[in-house]
Amino acid sequence: MAATIAWTGWFWTACVVVAAFTGVFGGGERQDVAAAAALALAPALAGFTFLPWLRLRWAALGLILVWLVALSGLVAGTGGWGSPLVAALLIPVILARTLGRWTRIAAIGAVVGYAATGASTLMYAGLGWFTVTLTICSLLLAGWLLGFAQRGAQREQAMSQRIAEVSHELRTPLTHILGFSEMIERQIFGEIGARYVEYAGLIRKSGAHLLGLVNDLLDLSRIDAGKFELALGEFDVRDVIEDVIRVSIDSAEKKQISLGMLTPDAPLPVRADDRAVKRMLINTVGNAIKFTPEGGRVMVQAAAINGTLQLDTIDNGPGIPEAERETLGVAFERGSGGARAEGTGLGLSLVRALAALHGGALSFHEAPGGGALVRITLPVLAN
Repeated sequence: MAATIAWTGWFWTACVVVAAFTGVFGGGERQDVAAAAALALAPALAGFTFLPWLRLRWAALGLILVWLVALSGLVAGTGGWGSPLVAALLIPVILARTLGRWTRIAAIGAVVGYAATGASTLMYAGLGWFTVTLTICSLLLAGWLLGFAQRGAQREQAMSQRIAEVSHELRTPLTHILGFSEMIERQIFGEIGARYVEYAGLIRKSGAHLLGLVNDLLDLSRIDAGKFELALGEFDVRDVIEDVIRVSIDSAEKKQISLGMLTPDAPLPVRADDRAVKRMLINTVGNAIKFTPEGGRVMVQAAAINGTLQLDTIDNGPGIPEAERETLGVAFERGSGGARAEGTGLGLSLVRALAALHGGALSFHEAPGGGALVRITLPVLAN
């Protein structure tokens, strides 16, 4: 992605330079050509500036907005609605699609920018061949970006398919390993040495961790392929929270962590996929237990706020630095504490994806009194 933005910036810079030369030697006024070229260079400079932070949402949005503003200004200055540079407004839309975010905002911005150019009085009197040359370059760049975006989508689809196939093949032997190791650990067929029992327990624990990773990969690939179907039903979300607390209590007790829940006294009915909600909470609670020091506390809170279900997992651990909150929840992205604990960064990615399927969102905040607050917001309240 960074290479794509860099190549886009260099190509666009070269196009502006060539357009400036053709404008001057084609009879354009040097002052007007220089002003238009300076405006046209703004997107390339923004791309080079934002290049180190492209993974952050604000950087991608900032880059798209710079393209929209600069190109709208060029369209306004080269004839408004009748300018051939209108075609250049396709670039930020295709670029947003290539980045995988803000595509809708880019499309709306392009329409608004085009509509606004008709009311503009800004005009560069003499540009010579500048406008035509930059229009041709814009079409070439838009075509290249569109082809790149399509190839990228095909590669991602193929990769997701391969991950799903491998994950599916791993599930069966892992299930057998877990079953056999548990039988040995429980000494079903007779007593064995304590050391063998200990090793069987380690095999079962490692196998369970690996199976969880495989399940996360498989579910993420199904979501990416659009084949993950929600089984919607109405239930009291308090029951799901109780189940999550029950299955997580052993992990918390091993670290002497106080694990609790705070829910309304009255039923809190929602219409959602109960398995998905449980999966989301298991991941957020497991993450909180993982990064909370011994003797700490983890709390799960549920409330109906502004017509939505709000599920908060709160701990008193080291917290999440503000600079990392944008990238957490992206597959294989881990926070600064990730090096101290096992994991791949898939858990929160799955939480974000499952929340999005419900029309909700995942966000990260500072907990009152210190620590991390991981919030799942879902518009699933039942009437």
